[in-house]
Amino acid sequence: MRRFFDYYRQFEELAPDEVSRELRARRDEEKARAVTEQPALDLSSPAWHEPPHAEIVNAATFALRRAVNAYPDPEAGALAEALAARHAVEPSQIVAGHGAGELLRAGCQAILSGAGAGGEVAIAWPGWGPLPRLVHEAGGRPVPVALSRDGAGDPTALAAAAGPQTRAVALASPNDPTGGTVDAAAIRRLATDLPDGTWILLDAALADFDDVDLAPLTLELDRLLVFRSFSKARAMAGFRAGYAVGHLDDRELLARLAPTLGVSAPAQAGMAWATANEERHLPRRRTVAAEQRDRLAAALAGSALAFPTGTGPLVWLSSGAHTGAQIAAHLAARRIFVTPGTAWGDDRHVRIALRGQAATDRLTAALGDLAPRSR
Repeated sequence: MRRFFDYYRQFEELAPDEVSRELRARRDEEKARAVTEQPALDLSSPAWHEPPHAEIVNAATFALRRAVNAYPDPEAGALAEALAARHAVEPSQIVAGHGAGELLRAGCQAILSGAGAGGEVAIAWPGWGPLPRLVHEAGGRPVPVALSRDGAGDPTALAAAAGPQTRAVALASPNDPTGGTVDAAAIRRLATDLPDGTWILLDAALADFDDVDLAPLTLELDRLLVFRSFSKARAMAGFRAGYAVGHLDDRELLARLAPTLGVSAPAQAGMAWATANEERHLPRRRTVAAEQRDRLAAALAGSALAFPTGTGPLVWLSSGAHTGAQIAAHLAARRIFVTPGTAWGDDRHVRIALRGQAATDRLTAALGDLAPRSR
């Protein structure tokens, strides 16, 4: 009560118009402060920033309501048929799982726990961040292999790194974090140059942003596993949905990748709808990613900041004048959050996930304060 009276006592000697002016001034000051406070912009997650197509959610909801108390199809037969048609392979070459990451984990465990358990996995690096840990957990030793100059996995370097203890080589296309890609010829060359019995683990989680489909290579190359995700361009990260594609002769190992009792019915239904209706949701996201990548590159041209030419919404940004920590701190001070390269053991880069035009404009303005373009 005392505070209530004290508040009004300050106006006892003031005329009404003076009180009004003072209150308006306070209000204007508060509004000005509110306008200058920027909302946080999180550019650290590789998951797509928008929700999935509404029909994906509808398909998943219908599947759940129809059989909420029943186990799903453990073979995911209808989904396998849809995915096989998508990639022009056989349904028996497809195994659905809880995201590309979990399938990669299962693949490492299956390959490294066989006869002569353990061994090495040569990894195109920097690559998908958790992969070295998964290799360790499976009893193997990850061996980093430098990327090519364009930020893609280097088939020649990977083959050269493969020795008697190498059980598999792993690379991604498009690569996380650089966006570099490899083509079918590069994978064929890698398969030819590797020692007999060596597996190729191809992380294609970002492949929906690329026009090149490498999954059909499994028709001709055994010991090739291609891992695909619904978390990125299909915007279904919350579903924990993905699949692996392998050669017909590798069906025994493929069966070991499948989760016990299969993938949930809602996830299967959502994946099936997304696969059968790609033209209704994928092209726009591909376009957005490509356009924003080009816009950022153009805005940074002539500055100390640059990133590799590549595909997809992830850019691997570095500066000739700043460390990765300095770039990240500069952006964080402007409430823009990115992933420091130290997550990959690199102190010169940051990984940035591109969003829409407004996000790119804000990012570009912040980076322009750090490294102005030369005239």
